[in-house]
Amino acid sequence: MGGALLAGVGLGVARKAVSALVARSATAVQSMLALAFLGLVSAETSVPDALEKAKTDLEASLSQLDETREMIASEKPELAKEFEEVGLELREKRRLVRIARMSREDREMAMRELERDRQVRRQDAAYLAGLLKDQALKIQTVSGPGEPALVVDESIIAGEADDPSNALEERLAVVDASLDRLERLIGGSKAPGKAAVASGEVVEGEFVAVGPQVWFAGAAAAGPVVWEKGGSLPKVIDGNADAIRSVMAGNEALLGVDVTGGKARALEEIDGGLLDLVRKGGLWVWPIMGLALLSLVFGLIKLARFAGYREPGEAWVSAILAALRVNDRDRALEVAGQAKHPVAAVMKKLVESAENTADVVEETLYEQLMGVQQKAGSLLPVIAVTAATAPLLGLLGTVSGMIRTFNLITLFGSGDPKPLAGGISEALVTTLFGLVVAIPALILHAFLARRSQGIVQTTERLGLSFVNSLRSK
Repeated sequence: MGGALLAGVGLGVARKAVSALVARSATAVQSMLALAFLGLVSAETSVPDALEKAKTDLEASLSQLDETREMIASEKPELAKEFEEVGLELREKRRLVRIARMSREDREMAMRELERDRQVRRQDAAYLAGLLKDQALKIQTVSGPGEPALVVDESIIAGEADDPSNALEERLAVVDASLDRLERLIGGSKAPGKAAVASGEVVEGEFVAVGPQVWFAGAAAAGPVVWEKGGSLPKVIDGNADAIRSVMAGNEALLGVDVTGGKARALEEIDGGLLDLVRKGGLWVWPIMGLALLSLVFGLIKLARFAGYREPGEAWVSAILAALRVNDRDRALEVAGQAKHPVAAVMKKLVESAENTADVVEETLYEQLMGVQQKAGSLLPVIAVTAATAPLLGLLGTVSGMIRTFNLITLFGSGDPKPLAGGISEALVTTLFGLVVAIPALILHAFLARRSQGIVQTTERLGLSFVNSLRSK
């Protein structure tokens, strides 16, 4: 604002100087015109005198005009210099004004950045104050048996301060109280309470907590404590009763420490073996196990039967044909019956019908092959049905278990995921059993089917070899 005012003053001075020069020039011209007019007026009386007078006045006016022009020419550089200086000063003032305006915008931008930073810090303070409040509430809620309480003013935790910075400063007391509680817990703390023993009875006694480990000693039982956060009543496991009571009395004793925090014991309870899995699987496990037993029995029967077969060779067929060439049918039947294979019965039938034409013998062969195929493939469909049905029964048991689990969720909600996970685990047991039965049954069926097909092919090959020999006879 000051720069603009100074620029206006400079322009005013320049304008005044130019106006003075113009006024002087106008005065000189007016004087010349006045003298000329006076000369004309006086000419009425004396023309020569008037002309002389006018000439003298004109010369004087021209001389004055020259002087004025010289004066203007002498003053013009100074005015031009002054005008130039005023213009430079004006430009400088304008530059300073632009700089001042730019600085103001920068200051406004800086103020906006500071305001954003203040909002961020305010949000951080509110977040930290909320974390401290949650910490205090969590300690008060899930403190285990025998653990010291958190000594902090409840009004600090319950209050909702309008200023987050003040709330954060007040709730820093939670940090100090938590550290004090941790020191007392590491050093050991005792507190009376109730616990459930192995028999299910609730007894009174005293808890002692050292770090994460808690022990209980009462009149009826003493031992380490297993306690789930949020649980209603801690459980006492029998063990080290004398040592625990000695520690309770202030003496030294050697106590066992579970470094897994009870997880190893929980895993041991979960891994209860096959009987525990059967118990968890429920009703649908028993049909699956029945199918497994059926498949196993039939598979063993077929394996034992197939293990007793011995595949004869071409020499055996040649011996039968040699006996027939000498018309020794009894010898041919005796040689045919020596083979421990279904082809022995087929070959006997072929020997008995060898007196007929080769076409009749071939028809007899195919009739006997149907019986061999039926006998070799017996019991295999049962094993195939077992392999296909067992996983379906397992899936059925899983679906029914999931339905029960979701019914429980509908009634009691899903706040604690542990019961939900346990229900799903039990529901999947039937699928496990179904797959355990189906996979071996499928492999067994494939092996037995391949073996049965091999028996039929061997019988057909040897029978055709016999028939072809009869044709070429």
